[in-house]
Amino acid sequence: MWEQSEGALDRDWDQQIQKDEALALVLNVLQAVETWVQTLQQEDAQLAQSSLSVAQQVKAQDVEVDENGKASLIKGVAKDRRISIEDEQMQHGRKSRSVRVDGYKRHVLHDLDTGLIRAAGLTPANMPEASVTEAISVDLDRQEVFLKELHIDRAYLSSHLVRERSDDLEVYWKAWPVRETKRFPKQAFTLDWEQQIIRCPAEQERNSPRDAQRAVHSKQNGSGGLFSRLTLKRTK
Repeated sequence: MWEQSEGALDRDWDQQIQKDEALALVLNVLQAVETWVQTLQQEDAQLAQSSLSVAQQVKAQDVEVDENGKASLIKGVAKDRRISIEDEQMQHGRKSRSVRVDGYKRHVLHDLDTGLIRAAGLTPANMPEASVTEAISVDLDRQEVFLKELHIDRAYLSSHLVRERSDDLEVYWKAWPVRETKRFPKQAFTLDWEQQIIRCPAEQERNSPRDAQRAVHSKQNGSGGLFSRLTLKRTK
C-alpha cells in the first residue's frame, strides 16, 4: 500500500489541485493505518504506536480542516514544529532574516593562544545562541580555565558570560553596522574612557553611565588556574 502511495505523491506541489489530492491520499493512508493498528494484539499495537504517534503529531501541526471538512496544509510554521521523523529534537532556526537552518547549531569555544578547542555545545536550531553558555562554563570549570578575553558573535551578548560579569575580562564582538538616518551616527560621539566622559557632536559633555564604563568580563572563582583568550562562535 505504501509503495503505491509513495508513487502517487510524485505530484507538482505548486499546483493547488494536485497538492490537495496528494494531501488527501496521505490522510487516507494514515486513517487506514490507525484502523489497522486497532485490530492488532496489544503487544503488537504498542510496537506500532510510537511511529503512529509521530504521524499523528505531524498531521496535527501541519493540517487544518475547515467547516466543510476539507483538509489543507496550514500556512506558516507551528511553534516547536517537528521536522524530522527520526529525531524529535531537530528544529527550524534562522541564522539571519534570509538564511534558515534546520536541525541543530554547534557552538565552539576556541583558545586563540594554543589553538585548542576548550568546549563545545549543541542546541536545537530554534534556541538562542546564548542558551549554550551555561553548559560551556561547566566544561571550563572542570578544566580550571578562566576567561581573559572573549571574542564572540553578537548573538552571545545576552549570555550569562556577559550579564554576570566581573571586572577582569575583555569582550570583543563585531560592531553593528552604522546606517544613515536623520540623526547623528554613533561615530559622531566620543567616549573618553580615562575621564569617563561622553562628548556629542555639539561638543557638549556629560559623565558616561556606569554600564558604558565597565569592561565586559566573565565570572572567576579566584582559585587560580589558566587564563585564556577564547573565541565562541556558532559553526555549521
